[in-house]
Amino acid sequence: MNLPSINSTTKILSFDLEANGLHGQAFAVGAAIVCADGQIIDQYTARVTVHDEIDEWVKDNVLGSIEGMAETHADYQSFCNDFWTWFVAAQEKADYVVVQNGYPVEYSFLNDCQKMNLEERYWQHPFPILDVTSMMVQAGYDASAKVRMEGRLIKELGLCKHHPLDDARLAAQIVFELSHQ
Repeated sequence: MNLPSINSTTKILSFDLEANGLHGQAFAVGAAIVCADGQIIDQYTARVTVHDEIDEWVKDNVLGSIEGMAETHADYQSFCNDFWTWFVAAQEKADYVVVQNGYPVEYSFLNDCQKMNLEERYWQHPFPILDVTSMMVQAGYDASAKVRMEGRLIKELGLCKHHPLDDARLAAQIVFELSHQ
């Protein structure tokens, strides 16, 4: 497999989820195909009703960020299936798939999506999937430098922390910045 370099023509498919705790079920997703100049050529958002008691950290840190995000699905299966339909088509338009820190939330969600129709979806997973945090470690960033970069980009791009679409855009932008160093 010939992997392209990340450059001015690269398109990144980045996605982020909010879950009911680190090991709880995902309930909001945001994804975007982002060009190196920051242009979004496609995006997806969805939210499913949370039927369980909501995690305290999620109440304090996430729900306020997504209060304007409509609940689009009543059940987890349709939430996963609709995302997967969009995701498989979107992968064809992108050079790489990126997540900010994929374990456990994003990787568990992808696994759930595939298992809902494993025969059809067996080979549809992203390969490779780039993890932004791992890339930052490789580039020599420590935790405080990572936080500073994220804070700067959130401010520059007018993003809202813990909104899945904004977090997806942030991850893509970090990858593009890292590729210019």
